[in-house]
Amino acid sequence: MGKLIKIINITKLMKLKTGLRIVGSDDEIKIGGIDNPVIKDPLTGLPYIPGSSLKGVLRSSLEIARGKEEVCSCGECIICKIFGKANNKETENLRSHTRIIVRDSFLTEKSKMILNEILPFGVEIKKENSIDRIKGTSTSLRTFDRIPAGCEFEINLALKIFEEDKDKEEDLLNALNLAFKLVEYNYIGSGGSRGYGQVTFTELKYEEFDVAKKVKELSIDRGNL
Repeated sequence: MGKLIKIINITKLMKLKTGLRIVGSDDEIKIGGIDNPVIKDPLTGLPYIPGSSLKGVLRSSLEIARGKEEVCSCGECIICKIFGKANNKETENLRSHTRIIVRDSFLTEKSKMILNEILPFGVEIKKENSIDRIKGTSTSLRTFDRIPAGCEFEINLALKIFEEDKDKEEDLLNALNLAFKLVEYNYIGSGGSRGYGQVTFTELKYEEFDVAKKVKELSIDRGNL
């Protein structure tokens, strides 16, 4: 395992172009209530985007673009280098760093203020019909909630650069940027084929933390700590 030499912190703004649904769990069944409500922060009651959901769609977008039908477990390709390799018996002894940390994303203060004025629960309610393809008539009516279009979330992630990545840093960043662009052409969450989950990303901040330099300054290698 090589040394960690740098951490690149990236902050992006994600704006919803259409309503978005990432469902949580609802243990209580309510007649006439919302089907599979969106996931919300238990402290604020407002919706958020789990880091696991964003990480998963970033990875799957790259894998689809590379023609991979399953989550890659080779441990050698650039996808595995960024996101880590999937568990596989054939490669279980192959050690692989997970270079990316994708944190939970929360509404910006501006979006919070707007929602508090218009939609105190942070979601809009949408009803959808299921249509009988033969008769062309409605067979059922379901009620969903979703985060409304126009809401903005702050995306925070960190990309770890190891000693072995010195000549591949640009490739890692290019692959990550491509993943974000592919997601813009795809969707996040459920209901994408029905128009849900279209987003755009704007980079707000890019910071590098020189781990190797700090380690040298603190004389960790000489055992002074």
